[in-house]
Amino acid sequence: MAKIPQHAKYLAAARVPPDRLLSGFLTVNIRNAYDNSDDKDDTVQAYYDHWGDLDTGHKHTYPFGDVQPITLGGGLEDPGREERCQSFADYDCFLFWVAGGMTLSSALTYGDSHVDPAGYQIKEGTWYESITDTRCNSYVRAHLIARANNAYGHNADGTTNYGKGTGIKRIQTLADDDFATGAITTTYLADGTRTDYLYNNADYSPYHAGHDDKYTLETPSNNTFFTPVRDIYIKGSHRLNLTSNAYVGGHPPGTDWDTLYQLSAHDSTFWSLKVEVLLYGYQDDDGVDVDAAADDGTADKLRTDYNINVFYQPFGETPELDFAVTEWST
Repeated sequence: MAKIPQHAKYLAAARVPPDRLLSGFLTVNIRNAYDNSDDKDDTVQAYYDHWGDLDTGHKHTYPFGDVQPITLGGGLEDPGREERCQSFADYDCFLFWVAGGMTLSSALTYGDSHVDPAGYQIKEGTWYESITDTRCNSYVRAHLIARANNAYGHNADGTTNYGKGTGIKRIQTLADDDFATGAITTTYLADGTRTDYLYNNADYSPYHAGHDDKYTLETPSNNTFFTPVRDIYIKGSHRLNLTSNAYVGGHPPGTDWDTLYQLSAHDSTFWSLKVEVLLYGYQDDDGVDVDAAADDGTADKLRTDYNINVFYQPFGETPELDFAVTEWST
């Protein structure tokens, strides 16, 4: 069976005035919410120990894809951390440089109008064939500068393709990356840009000599903890909400369109800097394949609970921003 790409989305959104140039560092920190005092093992160890008890959907969805963790050297290998309560090691930390802003305007372009249109689901009011927003535009840019986690040893022998900490590749196409070959290369895109892998750039230093080789992280192949992050999107956004009014039974005579629109909301005095973190989850059912084009990728369940912190320190014309967990509407 093909793996079902399921995720859950965490949103942090900051309210920003238009035509203000921002530039600064943005950090995203995510970790397993269980503490050492909670007596919880890390995610990979827990999945290894309880794989046989999971339902099909739990096993089938990303990032496992019906493969019990962890597969090393051609066979299953116990991570060796049972009852060590090392869930804290399931973290991922990102540092971005984020710059830009948005231009906004209340001006909209309306297509031909129809008053009290016959044959539509809603027959009252003034409706338009199209409503377009031509003056509002996002110029937000985000560059991943650094990333640190304890999951970059998973692909040591080229057999696993989840929890990969060696890079997100332009932070947009992680779910489509094929790590199974173990080939870490630079790919040039059709527009001439390239996608690079980002590696941990510092060595772990063990301060407890009594640690055994199962979790001394200065050995890269021991970095087999779990990163919950599937993807991160950073973008400028504002609400342009339209109410749709569909024609009942095909197209109106002599036309090639079947829907009219009314404006329900358009924000032109502020915009939202949105940080969307996609976390690995699973489909809580029998795990049957779904049409990838029709699937929105939304998980029913998270693989574990997470603590998430998003912090942005911009310089420039708007130095202080407050984040909320929903896009701003007022």
